[in-house]
Amino acid sequence: MVSIKLNTSSSFRSIAKIISTLDLCLNLGLGQPSYGTILVWTKKVGIISLRPPNKKVNDWILIIDESISIGHERILAIYGVRASKIDFSRALTYTDLTPLLVKASNTWTAEIIKNEIDGIILKYGNIRYVVADGGNAITKSIKLLSKEHVYDITHKIAWFLKNLYSSDDEFINYTKEMSKTRFRFMCSDISHVTPPKQRVDSRFMNLDILSSWGLKVLNCLKNSDTSSKIYQKLYWVKQYEGLIFELNNINRIIAKIKEILKTKGLSKAILKRISKIIRHEIIDNVRVILFFDKIVDFLKETLSKLPKERILLCTSDIIESSFGKYKSYISQNPMIGFTNLALCLSAFTNNLDPEKLKCELEKTTINELNQWSMDNIGDTNLSKRRRFMKLNGEQ
Repeated sequence: MVSIKLNTSSSFRSIAKIISTLDLCLNLGLGQPSYGTILVWTKKVGIISLRPPNKKVNDWILIIDESISIGHERILAIYGVRASKIDFSRALTYTDLTPLLVKASNTWTAEIIKNEIDGIILKYGNIRYVVADGGNAITKSIKLLSKEHVYDITHKIAWFLKNLYSSDDEFINYTKEMSKTRFRFMCSDISHVTPPKQRVDSRFMNLDILSSWGLKVLNCLKNSDTSSKIYQKLYWVKQYEGLIFELNNINRIIAKIKEILKTKGLSKAILKRISKIIRHEIIDNVRVILFFDKIVDFLKETLSKLPKERILLCTSDIIESSFGKYKSYISQNPMIGFTNLALCLSAFTNNLDPEKLKCELEKTTINELNQWSMDNIGDTNLSKRRRFMKLNGEQ
């Protein structure tokens, strides 16, 4: 049951119904489980996963991120992966990780994050470097620790793209026209060609949707009757043809670079491979050439920071994915804010070995769960709401 929760998007109540349905159809003799039991077991798996190992090691790589605010709180999550255990033939999976910290706070300053990492070092052993995005507090905390910061490649490339296009008049006009067209087409008879919704906060991490839509429209204009409504309404895209081809070329090369770095890591050999791809596939455009020169220089600089490391982990996608999964769990009722269900962030990493897990679940008490909640989550929005409703309800 816990496995279903952690590996699907099913709610706790729906899992209870799934088990009951299977029991009814297959006559398994399981009975109907309580959704509350599944909820408690899932949280206990999170507690079990957070227990430090008996032995310290000195080759930890930390992956750090903090969530967006929900209510007045933010959650800081820190995963660890041992450098000697990374399989650089594939991307990281949840079970490759060791959860080191899951904690909510009203604010996460550099000093507070540093103190938390100091506590992790005492429990788990020394760290080699930290992989994270460019958030101010996290970046400063890594400096305070005197550790090297390996920037997440996805966020760093998005930063380069932002520098390239955020003040470019042609790009600004293109995105504005897309927004206007989307608004005009939404309820029309040509709504099927509506431009994609642009994500404001992460626009430069998702530029491929802009070029992809533009290319399809350009192909449509080539093959459409000039008197058709679609042709007339979308003809404005034609003036941005050069920009669309440029974006497409950049996004295509970036996709190849990311795929290599996220599965193979960053090394001197990988850097040579990336440089070769850029030389062979780049279009003859000065600013595009300069853009990829900056990426290559950044990768060289990253390698020079840690000359003793043969291969570097340079992506924090796995922690972004875990936050995404957790937020989908609470999306149906975001008003409750963060609760001890945040233990799912550590539970994701458990390989769910049945024999070992059964023994650990039996030893993990509700009191231990409650104590963890007090220490790491505190007074939640949900508990405050319940108190408010009780005090101000009908008499």
